[in-house]
Amino acid sequence: MGFTDIPFLKNSSSYKLINKGFSTDVKWCVDEKYLLRISPTIDVKQLEEQAFLTNAVHAIDPRIPYVYEVALHKGHAYMILDYIAGENGEIVLSTRSDALQYKIGQQVGQTLRNMHSIPAPIDSPTWEERWTRRVELLSPRYEKIAGQNGRYLRVLSFVQGHLHLLKGRPSHIQHYDFHPGNILIQDDQFTGLIDMQKITYGDAVNEFYKMEYFNVPVSITYSRGVLDGYHNNNPIPKNFWELHRLYAAIHILSAEVWSNEIALNQQEKFKKYTVFTMDQFDDFKLLIPKWYARGTDD
Repeated sequence: MGFTDIPFLKNSSSYKLINKGFSTDVKWCVDEKYLLRISPTIDVKQLEEQAFLTNAVHAIDPRIPYVYEVALHKGHAYMILDYIAGENGEIVLSTRSDALQYKIGQQVGQTLRNMHSIPAPIDSPTWEERWTRRVELLSPRYEKIAGQNGRYLRVLSFVQGHLHLLKGRPSHIQHYDFHPGNILIQDDQFTGLIDMQKITYGDAVNEFYKMEYFNVPVSITYSRGVLDGYHNNNPIPKNFWELHRLYAAIHILSAEVWSNEIALNQQEKFKKYTVFTMDQFDDFKLLIPKWYARGTDD
């Protein structure tokens, strides 16, 4: 199969289907140089917005792929971007030493810091309005799922009692789907942050809302490296932990609603992640999660 009818790829010769990840896009590696993503929709505008934000970050960090073209092909929107070589971090990290995991985490944290340096346009919707509304929509659905489970209900109570922390929070570009499966590692170096379909503007601290669900269970050492590298190895400020704790709690609402209403086959897995997150924050009585605080005593 070839895509020589796409002008940008007219001289290409090799195509390799990539059967990885959870995206509904069909992905092809072209000549080991380009990644062709074919969307199931015809929404070119959405891909153009992704490309604009992605290229803005690429301009200051080459570990973000560059988008060359967005257009339509046989009724589907497509994007052509850099193919970044490397292995999936979710698979590779556990096979490396603690020192190397931490080093890779530092590199990833630096890329995220670069990404978050780009502010949203002044006329963007305020983060406080967007996320207060999000919690308002999730709350009754989560409450129904929680039932009489006092521990689950305490999460909702905590969120509702701390929404004031969102007031005045600025928005910057964020990846919005940050987890080890979206980082690439080659020759023991972080080579790229990929899968930019959710890239958006938001509170930079919100980038880490999945830490306790999908990052820490893979590698605590790597996760510590991410946060330390992100903060340039300076002490992490109290307001970061206050916001991270709130976003981790809001993510429990979102994840439980999603697994109970849509991804029914994921219920048990997400329940395990939910309990793990609550344990790490001692039901949100702790400011700093146990997985990070424990490392400060080493």
